[in-house]
Amino acid sequence: MKSPMLSDITHRIRSISLIWKLLIPFLCLSFIGTTTLVYIGLTSQQLLIRQEEQKKMQRFYLLFLKLIDQKQGQALSMATIIAGNLEVQKLLSEKDRGGLTELCLPLYKDLKKDFGIKQFHFHISPGKSFLRLHFLEEFGEMISYRKEIIDAMKRGKGVGGLEWGLTGLGIRGVVPVYYNGLLAGSVEIGFPFGNQFFADLKRTWGPDFTVYEKRGEDFYKRLGTTLAKGPEFFPGKYLAGLKNDAPVILIAPDKYPHKSILLGPVKDYYGNVVALVKIDVDRSVITERLVEKRNLMILVGFAGLFLSFLLTWAVASVFVRPIKEIVKEAREIAKGKREVRLGSRPMDEIGKLAHSLNMMLGVLRERRAQIEEYARTLELRVQERTADLVASEEKYRELVKNLPLIVYRVLDDGTTEYINPYFTQKIGYTAEEVVGDRNFWREQIGDNGEGQEWVDGQEFRVERVVRNKQGDMLTFIDQGTPRKDEQGKVRWIDGIMMDITELKRLQGRALRTEEIRVSGEISARFAHEIRNPLSTAGGFARRLRDALPKDDPNQKIASIIVGEVARLEEILRITLASIEPFALTIEDVDMDALFGSLLKELDDLIKKRGIDLKVSVPSSVPRLHGDEGLLNKAFGALLKHAILSMAEGERLFLSMSEMNDHLMITISHKGEALSEDDLDQFFFPRFAGRAGSAVLDLPLSKVIIHRHGGKIDVLREDGNMIVFRIELPLFL
Repeated sequence: MKSPMLSDITHRIRSISLIWKLLIPFLCLSFIGTTTLVYIGLTSQQLLIRQEEQKKMQRFYLLFLKLIDQKQGQALSMATIIAGNLEVQKLLSEKDRGGLTELCLPLYKDLKKDFGIKQFHFHISPGKSFLRLHFLEEFGEMISYRKEIIDAMKRGKGVGGLEWGLTGLGIRGVVPVYYNGLLAGSVEIGFPFGNQFFADLKRTWGPDFTVYEKRGEDFYKRLGTTLAKGPEFFPGKYLAGLKNDAPVILIAPDKYPHKSILLGPVKDYYGNVVALVKIDVDRSVITERLVEKRNLMILVGFAGLFLSFLLTWAVASVFVRPIKEIVKEAREIAKGKREVRLGSRPMDEIGKLAHSLNMMLGVLRERRAQIEEYARTLELRVQERTADLVASEEKYRELVKNLPLIVYRVLDDGTTEYINPYFTQKIGYTAEEVVGDRNFWREQIGDNGEGQEWVDGQEFRVERVVRNKQGDMLTFIDQGTPRKDEQGKVRWIDGIMMDITELKRLQGRALRTEEIRVSGEISARFAHEIRNPLSTAGGFARRLRDALPKDDPNQKIASIIVGEVARLEEILRITLASIEPFALTIEDVDMDALFGSLLKELDDLIKKRGIDLKVSVPSSVPRLHGDEGLLNKAFGALLKHAILSMAEGERLFLSMSEMNDHLMITISHKGEALSEDDLDQFFFPRFAGRAGSAVLDLPLSKVIIHRHGGKIDVLREDGNMIVFRIELPLFL
């Protein structure tokens, strides 16, 4: 039932004079047309101006980045010239800090005065600060976090870019220094990245430059600016517009109506965004011209509207008089006050209208009752059906959302139409990344219309190996059902993927354990079968040797037989020790402490042989699940073998790192050249060539590492460098 106020408004609208009903549409059309023309004119003009302003701002941004590249090139050029100086090469190779300071300090002062450099820095391998001419008091610390320095030494060529250092953010160039073909270190030249740099830009190009240092994901702090004091600008709320490293251009933003502002990312050498540059250009003159044009066009528009109104009024007055009576009767019908037929009229347009109104009166009376009855029942049915659909859809969505399975739908053109939240949780890609890339399913998951399942159009079940966003390999069972159209063509595939990565890993470990067990049983049986005849042969050989006179030639032969039999017995003992079954006692193992204890036990042997030990261990070594006693035995044997088999005075390298839930341990040293057969049979029970170098537990060490689910490889690198590479899972 309509409210009185609504009925009153409806009544007033229906009571408007016919002349106004004709006049108002013409006026509205005139107003819309005039306003549209004015709007299009102003908008087109503003759009062209804004496009030109955007191009201009883009050029300023590109010039800004190009100047950084030029400074980088200058820094590299200076560093290359210095690195090519023979005296610099010799002093750095000899680590003569005093001589290097005396040679280069005057050069640093000249370069700082003439070219404005800030950093002049020498480094030595493997990434240690040797001499800061710009900060002589600070030197000697490890600066391996400086990727430019590490890359320059590894690649053997100069690198450059923006990078943080002890003295702040700078435009740096780093070049390796060689002496007699050997790497002596590297030299670095850096330009400051601050107010003076920005002031030079303003003097050259005119706009104001402000750089904000990135302190967090969405937090920036102003690093320097050429602007005078004014309201603080916070770039955080505009960062959502940064896409694909493209700058954001703001024409007349809030609180800055007379400015054009560009916000562009500034990347360092790592390719990471470390700062945000803001370029301000004054647009006051453009704003004034736009206001003048707008006022002129509005004035012309109002004049046109007034003329249109006068002309429409005159035309409507002429045509409205003959139809006032029919309008009055039609108004009564509209209000529902007229039930009788209208009087007959001539069959012109007005007569035809009256005849139509009479027909409408009859139909309205019949339909009114039907509509009222239908409306009463329809509303109830719609409410019931809507409630059922909402409840059903909600149940389905909750079920799919909480399933520990990947649910998907892929269209025939490769577009991913749907994935549930578990996909993002397991694979790492967001729904926007998946749905927005038509090639995602083919490149990251599997076939998307070119595979056999699309050709056959049959339900399929396949095993897929998928790399997640973090780079880990996962194994899934993919159960898919193609859906076809009326012509039998596959339109999409609905599927479910179940993660079986852990199951595959456990299967592999079980197979490896069973292989080791069977091999051990076979080897143990053979070893026990050999022991008895070998002991008998050794006993008879010793009796024969003792029975023969010392001057008898056969006595020497018997001694050789006794020695060789003893050697075989010792090898057999080692073999039995390697294949003897044992059980693991699992606990948390501190590998840092374990290696510290081993190196302490072997310290006397290391000093006796003059070994130069180099240990590289991260600050935080993860704890390992394993048998601490057996691991101590395995790594003790490996370290002792390395110490005994390498030449005295050589260098032994030991390093640890974490990678994909595994602990990577590397032991390397220079040793005798080993053939491929020697490497393949390295852990077979045997004696080394010279006395005192046998490590009896060496074969057992490989068994212990395998029993922990790990693996060990023996490699030969750079000719005579022997490398043990051990990989252990952090969790059994």
